[in-house]
Amino acid sequence: MVDTIKRMRAVFGLGLAGFLSAGCHVLPPMPTAIQDMGPRYHPSNVYLRTNALPAQLRRVAVLPLVSVSSSGYLVTGVETLAPLIPAELEKCKRFEVIQVSSDELKQWTGKASWRADEPLSAEFFARVSDATGCDAVLFSQLTRYAPYQPVAVGWKFSLVAVPPAGPLTAAILKEKVLWCADEVLDAGEPGVSNAAKDYYGQHMRNEAPSADASTILSSPVEFGQYSLAALLETMPTRGIKVR
Repeated sequence: MVDTIKRMRAVFGLGLAGFLSAGCHVLPPMPTAIQDMGPRYHPSNVYLRTNALPAQLRRVAVLPLVSVSSSGYLVTGVETLAPLIPAELEKCKRFEVIQVSSDELKQWTGKASWRADEPLSAEFFARVSDATGCDAVLFSQLTRYAPYQPVAVGWKFSLVAVPPAGPLTAAILKEKVLWCADEVLDAGEPGVSNAAKDYYGQHMRNEAPSADASTILSSPVEFGQYSLAALLETMPTRGIKVR
C-alpha cells in the first residue's frame, strides 16, 4: 500500500513539473470577455435642453468645421475630419442634414466661418434659414487634434434652433440651444481606448476583418469617426414639441 502511494506521488510530481516547465504557453487564450474587461468612456460634458428634439425641427444647417487656432495640426485636423461630420450625422437619423460650404456662408453672412461663442444676431440666423430652409444650425469646432499615438481629438458642438424674427436677446438665444457637447477623447486613456475598440468591432471590422481592433487607436480618421459617433449619439432623439 505504501509503495503504491509513493508511486502515485512520483507520477503526480512528474506531471506537475512538466506542466510548470512548459510555462504559460500551454494555457488556452484568455476568453475575450475577460480580456476586454475594463472602463468604458461615456461623454459627460454634454448639455441637453430636453431628451427629445422639437417635433417641428426637420432640417439642420451644418456650418463648416472651424478650429480654435490656426496651428498646423488643427488646420490639418479640420481638413481630415470635416468630411466625416455630415456622414456621421446622417447615421444618427435625427434630421435632414444641409451641409453649408464656407463660400456659401460668406455670401450669406459676410464671414466664411462662425463659432457658437461669437456674438450671433437675428439677421445671421434669418439669412442662413432663408437660404437653406433650416430649423436649426449646428456649430462645429475642433479643439484638439493629435494625429500621432496616442491619437486625440477634441470636439465642441452646439445645436441652436432658429429664433423667431425680431430682436435677439441673450435670454432668447439661450433658450434656443438644444444640445451642446465639449469633449476631448484621448486614445491613451484606458476608457477611451476600450470604447474605441468596441466601436471598431461593431462598426468597422467588416471593412477590414483581418485587422486588429487596436488599429483604430493609431488611425486619426478611424478614431475621429469613433469620437464623432460617441458625441453625436448624445444628441436628443426625435420626439416632442418644445415651446
